[in-house]
Amino acid sequence: MPHMPHGLPEAACGDVLRSLLGAALSAHRGTEAPPAWDASAPLDSLERLHLAASVNTFFRLHETGSEDRLLMLRDFDDWVAFVAEATSSTSGLAFQTSGSTGAPTSHVHPWAHLATEAEALHQRLTKVAPIERVVAWLPLHHLYGFMLGVALPERMGLHRVWVQTAAPPRLHAGDLLVTVPPRWDYLARTRPDWPTPMLGVSSTATLAPATHAALLGQDLPEDQNLPEDRTGGLTGLLDIYGSTETGGIATRWQPEAPYTLLAHWQRHDATQLRHSSGAIVPLLDHTAWLDERRLTLGERYDAVISIGGVNVNPTHVAQRLEALASVATCAVRPTSGAAPRLKAFVVPAASEAEAAADIARATAQWPAAERPVSITYGAALPRTALGKLSDWSA
Repeated sequence: MPHMPHGLPEAACGDVLRSLLGAALSAHRGTEAPPAWDASAPLDSLERLHLAASVNTFFRLHETGSEDRLLMLRDFDDWVAFVAEATSSTSGLAFQTSGSTGAPTSHVHPWAHLATEAEALHQRLTKVAPIERVVAWLPLHHLYGFMLGVALPERMGLHRVWVQTAAPPRLHAGDLLVTVPPRWDYLARTRPDWPTPMLGVSSTATLAPATHAALLGQDLPEDQNLPEDRTGGLTGLLDIYGSTETGGIATRWQPEAPYTLLAHWQRHDATQLRHSSGAIVPLLDHTAWLDERRLTLGERYDAVISIGGVNVNPTHVAQRLEALASVATCAVRPTSGAAPRLKAFVVPAASEAEAAADIARATAQWPAAERPVSITYGAALPRTALGKLSDWSA
C-alpha cells in the first residue's frame, strides 16, 4: 500500500537512519567514507550525543516534544520504532547542503511537498516505461537519494532496494536504477547490456553526453573505450535538475534537450519559480527560458561547481587552506577535462615544505571532492598584466 504524504513506515525509516547515522558518525570521527552502520557498534557518550542530535535535526523530532527519548533508547531497532512513529506528527524532513559549498545549511521539505514531487517524477518516468522496483545506489539521507529511493516507491507503492555495497545487485526488467554521475560513468564503460524495459535516473551534476549515449546503447567513437559486446541500452535515462534548497525542479531525457519543469512548478519570472503550494523560490543558476515550461541552464550564481557529482565551492576550499598558518594565500580552480577535480596554487607563509606538510595532514580528512589533486607553489599568485587572477598549468 502507498505511504505518505505524512511520515514513514519502519522499514523505510530504518534504511534512512542507517544512511544518516553512517554519515554522521563518519563526520564526527573525521573519516572519509561513511562506515557500514552496525547497530551493535560501540559508541562513546559523545558519539551517542552527536548521533542523537543528527537524528533529531533531520527528522525534526523537537516538534514532538519527546526528542530526548533517543538518549534513553539503547537498541537501534528501538530508535527506528520511535522515529517512525514520531514522523506521523512532524512537519517534514530537514536536509542539509554539502559543507563543501560553505557552511552547511538546513532546508525543511514538508511531507506534502515530498509526496507531490514523488508523484510528479513517477508521472514523468512512467510515460516512457513501467516501473516495478526502484534500486537506489546512493545515500538515502540526501534529498535526491531520499526522493527517488524512498519517497517515490513509498508514495507509489513500488518495491524498493537500497544498495549499500560497492556494486549494484542483479537488475531486472521493470527496474528503475537511481545513482550519481560517477557511477553512471562506471556503468557506461563496464556494462554491455541492460534488461528491457529499464529506466535510470541521474542527478546532482550534469551527465557527460558520451556517458548518456553509451548507457542508451548508442554508437560512439572508438576512443570511448566501451565494452565491445554491447547488445542494448537503457530504455531511458532521466536527468533531474534541482538542489537541496528547492528539490527537483525540471527533467530532460537527452543531454542536448532543454529541461522541462515538473508538474508542481511554474515559472514566476526570469529568476524565480512558483511552487504549487504558492511559495516563490529563487533559482540558483542563470537560466534562459524557451517558453513557460522549458529552460536551459548557465552557470550557478554562487560559482559552485560539480566534482564527481558533489557540489563544491572553490572559494570555500581556498578559505579552508588559507586558515592554515603555513599558507599565506592561495587560489583554487577546477582542472580541465570531462571529469574535473580541484587544483590549488599556494603561496607559503614561510617554507614550501611546511605548507605542503600542513596541507597534506589537513586535506587527508576532507571529502574527496573537496581535496585538491594538484598543488602548485610559488612566491605570488598568478595574475594577468591587469592584475586579475589567472589560470596556471597543473
